[in-house]
Amino acid sequence: MPNTKRRKPALKLPEIKPGSWRGEILGSCTVNFGQVVQPGPPRQSVEFTYMIMPGLFTMPEVRFTWPGVIMIMTPTPMKTDFPDAGFLFRAAHLPSLHLSLEVTRGQFSDMLRMMETTRLKDFHFTLQDEADGSWPVYSWGMSATSATRGP
Repeated sequence: MPNTKRRKPALKLPEIKPGSWRGEILGSCTVNFGQVVQPGPPRQSVEFTYMIMPGLFTMPEVRFTWPGVIMIMTPTPMKTDFPDAGFLFRAAHLPSLHLSLEVTRGQFSDMLRMMETTRLKDFHFTLQDEADGSWPVYSWGMSATSATRGP
């Protein structure tokens, strides 16, 4: 008997390319606060604060929209060097991306207020060429809807 089973074509995901990307925040986020002791010398307790939210990332050519996760972090006092605005990582075994952005403490507070009222909606970011398995973020921005009030 002839074999009538057909092979399913393998899904070929597009290459991640540098350039201007667009994104959309899909839902609510989780906000995480904490502290961890860093070994010394001298031993030091350091705070951490970050938010994680689901998102979609659209490539510059609009060929494909990737599902993914956005992580927005504030730096610890121990980190003083900020050569990039963040990084984009590709998941090894899933068709998804992880966008990690670094913000100042003040910017995080402003974003948190917008997030609480679900006013952050879309964002954009510019990727540079791949370096060591990730793509450095050159710039990024988010828009928020304004709260309208009646007369």
